[in-house]
Amino acid sequence: MTIYSDDLVRIANHVVGSGTAVFAAYNAIAGSGVTSHGLVQVCCGMTLVYTAGIFQDYLRRRDTRVVAYLSGNPGMSLSKISATTGLNQERVASSLQRLVGDGLVVAESGPAPLTRYRLAP
Repeated sequence: MTIYSDDLVRIANHVVGSGTAVFAAYNAIAGSGVTSHGLVQVCCGMTLVYTAGIFQDYLRRRDTRVVAYLSGNPGMSLSKISATTGLNQERVASSLQRLVGDGLVVAESGPAPLTRYRLAP
């Protein structure tokens, strides 16, 4: 399984944001005695978690563009999907990986190294 950069950003925001918020809450309650510093850290941690949610919405919209394209154009290659939708090939590959994993898209092997994608029946 390949993990693409957009997936890593989402995971990192959740982990770092949640960890920062928890650490900051502890620091505000039992730490240095300077509550204002802990509260600022809590806000920063929650902001990271929130941006991870916004990023998740972006991924959903991008996946929707790929599905919409495939609904009218079955059997297209990664490069053709990328060129027609205007999305970066790495981003389309990431979307296709998620969509294939979710069972919404089927990957069909063609002449090497070409793989064609279509919506699942």
